[in-house]
Amino acid sequence: MVLRTIIAGMILISASSYAFEKCPAGSTNCSTTTLGKLEYIWGQEEKDGQSRILLNGKEIFKSDSYQIGEDVVGEGRVLDKRNNISKLIVYYKLNTQQYITTDPKYGDLYRHIAYRLFDFSGKEVVISNEFYPPANYDAPLRWVSWGQKNSVIAFDDGSRFKYENGHVTMIDDGSGTGESE
Repeated sequence: MVLRTIIAGMILISASSYAFEKCPAGSTNCSTTTLGKLEYIWGQEEKDGQSRILLNGKEIFKSDSYQIGEDVVGEGRVLDKRNNISKLIVYYKLNTQQYITTDPKYGDLYRHIAYRLFDFSGKEVVISNEFYPPANYDAPLRWVSWGQKNSVIAFDDGSRFKYENGHVTMIDDGSGTGESE
């Protein structure tokens, strides 16, 4: 009886470890999407300082940033029936902060993070335009309402965006007036 338990345990451990693929050397993190294996490479570890995303070993996105990854804190991904990622929000921290505006009280304001939505639900990956919360440039992702036709993305500053047909548009700027840019 004890021997059966040990053998069953060894088979379970062996099967589960085989199921989890390891990230290649140089990749910071890996995920499985409906189109294959996604790898993140941080720019801070690359000679050119550029962060990259690879799909099945092929570069699909590159940015002038020192860090890149999935934003899953605010439900930034949707899974298919096999638990593979079909849509995903990616953040990247810019190497050079981008000037936004001058505030009379706080002075110059800069943005150092941006987002894109990656859609793996079709035959090829679709990468959206860049978007970021305009009312508070450091506001984290709060929630995402994933729909079949479109999705709504909300940040802690009250701003909201809509993803549809590969494009992200602002529907509320978070200023409290309900207007968009």
